[in-house]
Parts: sequence; structure tokens; C-alpha cells
Amino acid sequence: MRFRPTFWATIVFIPVFVLLMSLGTWQVQRLTWKNDLIQTRMDRIASPPLDYAAARAVGSPEAFEYRPITVSGVLRNDLRYRLLNRVHNGNQGSHMVVPMELDKGQGTIMVDRGWIPRGPIENIPEEPVVRITLNGYVRAYTEATPFLPPNEPATNTWFHMKEPDLLAASGLSNGVGFYVEAGPNVQMPEALPAGAVPDVNLRNNHLQYAGTWYGVGGVLFVIFIVFHWRREPS
Repeated sequence: MRFRPTFWATIVFIPVFVLLMSLGTWQVQRLTWKNDLIQTRMDRIASPPLDYAAARAVGSPEAFEYRPITVSGVLRNDLRYRLLNRVHNGNQGSHMVVPMELDKGQGTIMVDRGWIPRGPIENIPEEPVVRITLNGYVRAYTEATPFLPPNEPATNTWFHMKEPDLLAASGLSNGVGFYVEAGPNVQMPEALPAGAVPDVNLRNNHLQYAGTWYGVGGVLFVIFIVFHWRREPS
């Protein structure tokens, strides 16, 4: 028996095999990156809370996103916005977003107070406009994906957080460039809106993808060897 690869089969096999192995390695690298990102977010959530001044000193919101934060100011519960298509404990609903006018003229920050059931926001009893100190988590604004419809401020229909639009709808100004996601209500866990610790789990199928690419490459390699393993003439 002799291994005698043909020219054209080899020319086709080598680049395809290298491509499959490269795709598998890329997915392994993506797996490492994704795991590091999740761990970074988990570490930030578990870190000591920042006050607003300390958060602003850190830099861009992405540098301290998911850190606990404490903010104080007037919570404008008379201005409530409904952020659609949010899930809580398997139930469809919305999130309630309200502005907070920070103390000492530090600006206006949007607060995602948490999940509410489906239906008009008026179904949730309105709370008074009060000065409070609120604990939550720093969240950075992100660009809307092409698949999301545009916000409709006139009907209080919001699909994504966009600070300029929310400020314009509320008649307020001086946004701070990030928002706060309210944490769970420890004293009244059944209260609405239902705040929560941010979900940092990301879709992470890179190990399966890597196995697929490596597996296809391995099968191709075996086929190439078997096809070119020829019996010696008698």
C-alpha cells in the first residue's frame, strides 16, 4: 500500500482544509473572548458601588458599565415611558423608564425602573415626584439594530433607549450619556416595576461551532487519505 495523492485533489484539499482549521481556531478565540467578557461583567456587578461623581471620573460609560451606582435626585414619576418587548421570569411585558434630575445640577439621567406587565403604562399606579437616592447599575446606550422599528414618542411606544429622544419627550436637557438600570426591590420583591440585576449571559455557541469546523476538517482529511491510499500492484 502506498499513499499517492493526485495533483488536482491536493490543490483543492489543502486550502479547504486550512480554511476549516482556521475557522475552528477562530471560534476557539471567540470563545475565550466571550468568556472573558462575561467574567468582566460579572466582576463589575460584584464590585463596590460608585457614586455619580466617581462614575463620571472613570471616563466613557463602556469603561464602567455594569458597575453598581448610587444616584440622588428628583425622580420624575410624572414622566413615564414604556420600553416594549421585555421579558421577566418568562413573562412578556415592558420596562418603565423615568428621568431623574440629579442633585446639584449634575444633569438628567434616565432610569430603567424595571419590568411591568403588558398593557398601557397607566395600568401601573403613578407614584409621586420625589427626591430619592437610588441604587442601580450603569448601562451604556447602544445603537438600535436594523430590525427594530423606530421609536414613537407621540404614542409612548419605545423599542430602544435613545437619550436625545427621551430627553426631548420629557422636555428636559443635559443628559449624562448613560442610564441606570434599577436593581431588585429587596423590601418588596413583588412590587412593580420589577428591577433586576443585569443579565450578563451572552449567546455563546462558539465551542459547538469550533467542534463543527474541526470535525468537518477531520472528515475531509480522512477522506483525502483513504482516497489516495492505493494498493501496490502484485
